[in-house]
Amino acid sequence: SNWTYNMSKAALKAYTEGLEHELRTERLESGGKLRAALLVPGWVNTEIMAKKVRDAAKAAGDDYNKDKVFFHEDKPASGAWMSPQVVDFMLEELDKERFYILCPDNDVTREVDNLRMDWAMHDLIENRPPLSRWHPDYKDKFNEYLEANKGKK
Repeated sequence: SNWTYNMSKAALKAYTEGLEHELRTERLESGGKLRAALLVPGWVNTEIMAKKVRDAAKAAGDDYNKDKVFFHEDKPASGAWMSPQVVDFMLEELDKERFYILCPDNDVTREVDNLRMDWAMHDLIENRPPLSRWHPDYKDKFNEYLEANKGKK
């Protein structure tokens, strides 16, 4: 499960938003110069999955074959960006003094990312189940929402 990973991302988001709030107050009240930014990367070719598969094989006493891992830095997935692309994008956004740096990938457009976030916020507002876009009762409704709203802005 990705619970630990997702919880750490959520905690980092909350921490960084609070930090930037404090730093902004310092900038406004006493001329501070520090800023915080939150990088939200899209799909990135990393070694995370390879390490997970390696550790699972080791724990089970099995041989590890990196070539059987779906993707990693040496076998990149076509939909994912490479780490240097993410860094370059982040630096461009930092130059624009952006706080939220939503990094695209080759698989999902910024427009679709925005619609996903809008849907997720409405899970809370409309008291839908969490992560409802994957819930059997809402999956089709989410896809309809996506198609109906693409290209509207």
